[in-house]
Amino acid sequence: MRNLSGAFLRGMFVLLPVVLSIQLAVWVISTAESWLAPPLKELLGPVYFPGMALLLLVALTVLVGLSSRWPTASFVWGLPGRVLERTPVLRQIYGTLKDVMEIMGGNKFDDEAVVMVELPNSEARLIGIVTVREKGNGNTMASELDDDHIAVYLPMSYQVGGYTVVVPRQHTRPIDMRPADALQLVLSGGVVSEPGRERNIG
Repeated sequence: MRNLSGAFLRGMFVLLPVVLSIQLAVWVISTAESWLAPPLKELLGPVYFPGMALLLLVALTVLVGLSSRWPTASFVWGLPGRVLERTPVLRQIYGTLKDVMEIMGGNKFDDEAVVMVELPNSEARLIGIVTVREKGNGNTMASELDDDHIAVYLPMSYQVGGYTVVVPRQHTRPIDMRPADALQLVLSGGVVSEPGRERNIG
């Protein structure tokens, strides 16, 4: 019975990432078709072919990404988000999703923000990301910092969550790693998947 349970768990670990990835891809494709296919069919008539809606979505996404570097375009693309931020209920959902995406992309952190935090009276260490480096008036956390302390976000493994702690600067050591890579490393429990192989990072 124990062997069957172990085999089932191993099978779940193999199948779940594949199934969820495929399901996400199917959702994106079906959403693109349901939203964009009707106006394309109306506009193009017999020229339209299945999959054109997805190609249009990809092209629009690339266009938004490229044009977002321009101040005017960035302002225009940001209008829907600003509306959602002022809409009750939706602003909490939108804000959470936006923060998660920016954190996973490392956009909220400065360069050289990844540090190893030394725990007091212990040889254990935690990987964290510096969020506030110095005392100031930028936010409540900054105003409460001592001169020799910094605020560090400590992500938790296998979930989107973590703790923000204030620690002495001398108890941290910079790591040459991008914030996005550090988050992936911690969220995976220290197991980084690479094409063709897996390796443990210790």
